[in-house]
Amino acid sequence: MRARSQHLTRPVPGRPLRPATPMTALSRLLRAVPLALALSVGGVAGLAAQSLPDTAARIDQLIETGRSAEAVEAARQFLQQVTDRTGFGVANAQLTVGLAEGFGMFEPRPDNRFIVDEPIYAYVEVYGFSLSPLSNGANRLLFDVSFTLDSPEGEQLTDDMISMGEVQLDSFREPIDGYFHLTYRVTGAEGSYILRTQVIDRASGQMAEFSLPVVFSAAGSAPAEK
Repeated sequence: MRARSQHLTRPVPGRPLRPATPMTALSRLLRAVPLALALSVGGVAGLAAQSLPDTAARIDQLIETGRSAEAVEAARQFLQQVTDRTGFGVANAQLTVGLAEGFGMFEPRPDNRFIVDEPIYAYVEVYGFSLSPLSNGANRLLFDVSFTLDSPEGEQLTDDMISMGEVQLDSFREPIDGYFHLTYRVTGAEGSYILRTQVIDRASGQMAEFSLPVVFSAAGSAPAEK
């Protein structure tokens, strides 16, 4: 049994799986197509060095004086300050019917039951990532994504995390959050599993993780319980 993954045009060598029951033919484990989009944060003079309460008060003052555009930019700066303090993380990980069309623009899957070999689509948001300045004035975000299948009892069923490649975004502003949509292809697995994915912010080395329970059943068989 082997597992392999591919991100766009970057194939990654497969890794062998430990024998596990009921996995009898887990071959092509995954193909991932992650995209990243982001909201941007603008610079409002004097806000970066302020405390969170001071920044919030400044936003309120801008709204009260009718300076709406500056208030919106200040609110983005406020969120940047929050994510700087919380560090790298993921949020809103969901199974979806298909690929996301934009930030928060997706159709949630009504359940986690799949026919054997059916592709799995997922959506996840990221925040608190690092920005690496480029010589052309842009900022680069760079993430490494990998996954494994766990048993319902929490046992990892691959020897290592399976690489899904990298996600890169260059922006001429400072993104405060973004999203990925992913396509997983699992072949030959039947039963209940936990699809566990790790996202590493390459610049800082910080890692965030999300898990999605999935159930695979043969076509025509009664669906397993969620």
